[in-house]
Amino acid sequence: MKNKNLLTIFFLILVGFTVYAFNLNNQLFWDDDEWIKGNIFVHSFSYLKEIFTQNVEAGFGLSSNYYRPLLLLSFAFNYVLHGIQPFGYHFLSNLFHIANGALIFVLLAKFLSWRASFLTSLLFLIHPAQTEAVTYISGRGDPMSVFFMLLALYVFVCREKRGNYKNVTPLHLDTERSNKNHPEPIGEPSDKPKEISRKFEPKWGRGWHLVLSLFLFTLAILSRETAILFPLFLMIFYISFISKRTFIKSVKESFIKAFPFFVISGIYFVLRLTVFNFENTLNFYSQQNIYTENLLFRLYTFSTVLIEYLKIIFFPVGLHMERDFPVFTSLFQWPVWLGVILVIAILYSVFRFYRKERIWFFSWAWFFIGLAPVSGIIPINAFIYEHWLYLPLIGLSTLAGFYLDKFFDFLKSKNLVIGYWLLVIGLAVYFSFFGFQSIRRNILWGSPIEFYEDILKYSPSSVRIITNLGKLYHEKGDLTKAAELYKRAIETPDGGFFAGPYYNLGNLYRDTGRIDEAIEQYQKVIEIDPNFPFAYQNLAVIYINNKQDLVKGAKVLEQLKKIQPNNARIYYNLGLVYLATGNNELAIENLEIGLSIAKEGDSEVERVITEILSKIK
Repeated sequence: MKNKNLLTIFFLILVGFTVYAFNLNNQLFWDDDEWIKGNIFVHSFSYLKEIFTQNVEAGFGLSSNYYRPLLLLSFAFNYVLHGIQPFGYHFLSNLFHIANGALIFVLLAKFLSWRASFLTSLLFLIHPAQTEAVTYISGRGDPMSVFFMLLALYVFVCREKRGNYKNVTPLHLDTERSNKNHPEPIGEPSDKPKEISRKFEPKWGRGWHLVLSLFLFTLAILSRETAILFPLFLMIFYISFISKRTFIKSVKESFIKAFPFFVISGIYFVLRLTVFNFENTLNFYSQQNIYTENLLFRLYTFSTVLIEYLKIIFFPVGLHMERDFPVFTSLFQWPVWLGVILVIAILYSVFRFYRKERIWFFSWAWFFIGLAPVSGIIPINAFIYEHWLYLPLIGLSTLAGFYLDKFFDFLKSKNLVIGYWLLVIGLAVYFSFFGFQSIRRNILWGSPIEFYEDILKYSPSSVRIITNLGKLYHEKGDLTKAAELYKRAIETPDGGFFAGPYYNLGNLYRDTGRIDEAIEQYQKVIEIDPNFPFAYQNLAVIYINNKQDLVKGAKVLEQLKKIQPNNARIYYNLGLVYLATGNNELAIENLEIGLSIAKEGDSEVERVITEILSKIK
């Protein structure tokens, strides 16, 4: 059995590398610009303090809700080794995903049959929806956090099984029937429990298992925020596979087991609301709207999203990253009521089958808890993404693997050889389809222009996608096509709410010498998003380059200083402007503030400001 498991793991690794070998040379794009290419924090290991104390986009000059220091550290590891060459980034992301597939098999094989565990892992590994989390480098937080969560769960399970011989029997065995068929001899007390207890006694102490599991859980949280829910996943796993008690008693027992993990989650949650609350942690929207103000509307919308997720899981065609989704405001709208009925049916099935097959509880509880952070309870700035299925997919893959295994056993017990092999062939075709779709997605991710154009087939009014596509044409030097796309983005129904297309159009006008039009676009950006720093920077540069507009340049930099009060370069530039206008007092004041900030990590600015101040004084 051990050799069979090792061969299975080797096969899963081989399949995973085969499917994802097609992304190894895909270039970095989209959020990779802000999170990697233009993020100075990941360009060396000298910014460790900033990585662990600031938000993900701070190194690019922006602010965001995301706090993922370990993810940034992994990007720094790649960048230091090979800059922005894509191979290493994709190889590491692929490695996390493949390791997750192997860990799922190892975990489930302790409690389910080999075949059920294998089918579950294979489904998880090759499902096309996973490409969004794996092939998109900025999406590495999903497989990375799940890797540490699965490792933490594995260590926890080993701790439980080593410390309690009663829990060593896999869930799928009928222990009651086994005891009846092999009763203990009367009058001869068995010493087997003592032997088993010694066999599973921890070699290095159960306390170390707990410490290691808590450490791995902390790494998961630092990779992606949604790992804060790990204690609930641990409880689900314990109730489903380890505990043999009634549901209420299992819940109580599992909560006690998970309590140290809840403490970690609680500490992290408090820190995110205080020290690391870079923006509004509990609301990703900068402005209130009907979606953010009404929890019921968000849940109605999620019930329709749930139907779309199930379509993606069972028949993954037409996959794309951006989806236009309306806000639903009534229970009686189509398909809101269908989604609600579906949820009720699932809950009934879980309740109905709990005593007979706890796998129903495990699969659906894991699925819904995995989706909880993006269900609308917290107003996330999108309704649906395929990569949000990365963790929840483990639940439904397990349910599918479990019942496929039972179906195989049924066909074999009835000696239905033809049916057995038809099922084998059918699964081979279905899984091949999954693998083919994943390969197609990996190839498409390698061509950014085709990738964005493919999304526009499904979401023709997506401001972000149209703007990103225009930016690619801008970088290629096709300014006419780029301007056309920027204007198209502005003219969409939501175009007036996004600063991006105006900013990029302003850059295009600036680069082609249309300065007045560029100023107009930058001012529009500031009107839409007063905290967008790059519009201030570019506007200030335009004014300063025109010697007669130095006063306007100083005013713009003063506004920028309020947005980024800890940016030494702003004080440096402002000091130079004040020197040029003859205001030495303000120049010295700003240069000295800039110097004090620069001493904390910007040696270049520190050196230049020191030289200027010495000359002035």
